[in-house]
Amino acid sequence: MTLNFELTEEQRLMQQTAREFALKEFTSQVAAEYEEKGEFPWELYRKCAKQGYIGMWWPSEYGGQDLSIVDSMLVAYELMKVQPCLAAAILAGTFGSDIIALFGTHDQKAKWLPRLAKGEITSSGCFTEPAGGSDLLRVLNTRAVKDGEYWVINGTKTFITNGTTASVFITLAQTDPKAERPHKGQTLFVIERGPGIQANLFRRKMGWHASPTAEVRFTNVRVRDEDIVGGISNLNRGFYMSLQYIDLVRCAIGFQSAAVAEAALECAISYCKEREAFGRKIGGFQALAFRIVEMATRIELLKSLCLRSAWLVEKARKEPALLKESIKLASMTKWYGAKTAVEACDLALDILAGYGYVESDVERWYRFAKMLEIGEGTKEIQKNTIARIILGRELTRTF
Repeated sequence: MTLNFELTEEQRLMQQTAREFALKEFTSQVAAEYEEKGEFPWELYRKCAKQGYIGMWWPSEYGGQDLSIVDSMLVAYELMKVQPCLAAAILAGTFGSDIIALFGTHDQKAKWLPRLAKGEITSSGCFTEPAGGSDLLRVLNTRAVKDGEYWVINGTKTFITNGTTASVFITLAQTDPKAERPHKGQTLFVIERGPGIQANLFRRKMGWHASPTAEVRFTNVRVRDEDIVGGISNLNRGFYMSLQYIDLVRCAIGFQSAAVAEAALECAISYCKEREAFGRKIGGFQALAFRIVEMATRIELLKSLCLRSAWLVEKARKEPALLKESIKLASMTKWYGAKTAVEACDLALDILAGYGYVESDVERWYRFAKMLEIGEGTKEIQKNTIARIILGRELTRTF
């Protein structure tokens, strides 16, 4: 058996082009300005779209480039590594829309994906609720009730990315509250912004200020059967489609985590080679050097895990037998990646000390990295998921 860890020439070229683009457009000054203003970076979002960095793996028929998920993750990594907070806001501009690409009808894809790929609009995935957080196995408070030819949707979703800017909301709602197992009575809807949708922006966040987060309330919003993701045949199948989508997002968070971790470490290494204390460069202190070595090793392990996870998540789309393994790896990637990102930023702050704490890239990255541990399922949720697969549901049924 032959193993090949080399990227293709095309992939290396994509990486180089993305890196050059990011170095030109995502400067520290620009990133700081958007964070300070707390505004979504529409201009840069559209520039990324012109470069083809939005919806890269989507079919060309709908504005994508027919590339692999691994390809898109490699490009995202290069953008993230330059200015994580800014790149993350841009890459999250299409949050939720991958569900349409994965499971939507032709009409749903044709209506929304090309506009998203051009950077004309943003989208939003609405899953989390105030009372439930990451728990989607319960009966959702957001309900969709059939009324003649319409579904009437009422409920509130919280911590919703792009809640104030999105033109379309991919929303998980309870369509059968009496289902024996609640998650088997949930449906995904494609909801266009209109009457009955109110979004309230969270203004005081720890970080990630260039990406709008909001509470979204649906009041008597009326949609039809054709607005169910994939059509009426997917009624009450929303939970299972959400799982596959969330695996993709968790894998993406792993790549984001690797990027911010490596950016923070490189910043720390550069400082170690310049800063002098007690008559020598601080990189010459063995205790500090060992911390850097340990973190560099962890980042290399994370990058390998990210690539394997992305490869498997994509492969599982065509081979359902691999789905359980892909879920496990995606959760491992998300949990270990976010943990590594936070600890790499912490290490960088330790090394830069006051210079890292005051108005620096590292200070901004640190606040961003913590969100990676929370979004798309906390670290405890990831461990629960991994444990159920490794140990079996019988042993882990109490958690």
